[in-house]
Amino acid sequence: MIDAGVLKAEWTKFSSIRSTMVLSAATAAVAGLLGWLFSSTAAKEYATATPQERLDFQPLDLGMRGVFIVQLLVAALGVLVASSEYGSGTMRATLAAVSSRGRLLAAKCGITVLTALPVSVAAVWLMFATSQMTLSAGGAPAVMPGDPVALRLLLFGPLVLTLLALFGLSLGFLLRGTAAAANVSTAFLLLPVMAGASPGFLRDLIGVYWPSMAALQAVSGKSELPGALGFGLLAGFVAVMLVAAYVQLKNRDA
Repeated sequence: MIDAGVLKAEWTKFSSIRSTMVLSAATAAVAGLLGWLFSSTAAKEYATATPQERLDFQPLDLGMRGVFIVQLLVAALGVLVASSEYGSGTMRATLAAVSSRGRLLAAKCGITVLTALPVSVAAVWLMFATSQMTLSAGGAPAVMPGDPVALRLLLFGPLVLTLLALFGLSLGFLLRGTAAAANVSTAFLLLPVMAGASPGFLRDLIGVYWPSMAALQAVSGKSELPGALGFGLLAGFVAVMLVAAYVQLKNRDA
């Protein structure tokens, strides 16, 4: 259970840290900018494309490519919820004030979800709206929000990003440093993107079963796995990471 008093205290700390508030606002702004940049390029390419290339044009995929960058920012937001206290040296006081470390972790998870979810909704929806309007204005095909695949992305995409914020939170507790946790989360999330240069078997394995990629592919309708399984891989992985974070928090001093 999440203690309301602990949750309120965590929100006070979170909102008082300038970097977390700036990162929250920047994530949505960057999402809109990336949607415009990628779709502008795609619209120009469509104008000079061959008939076959126009048939193969995927407006949703092209317009939402920036989500692979936005996921890094959302994960970093989760990192800051935990690591900022280690960096400032206030974690020891926090642990002394909260009798149960499980309650503290639960409150941190609550703050992460309450922050990352609206930020993720704003980022995904703004990127979608900006990208599809830009494609349409440039004379290229665009997808409407009522399209089944687009609707699934708009509804479940923010949930995937929120899970990645919890992944970042777990790394913040495990590594106890903003730079280290952010670097590890970045490497973890970008590995599937860079796996294109890997041997075929390894590339296919990472592209299908890597937790973050499996979930993103599931919500975009491109997964070779059932949608629930792709999302479940990420949810299960994050749950394991949070259990590891709890063990670390329980057994080590600040």
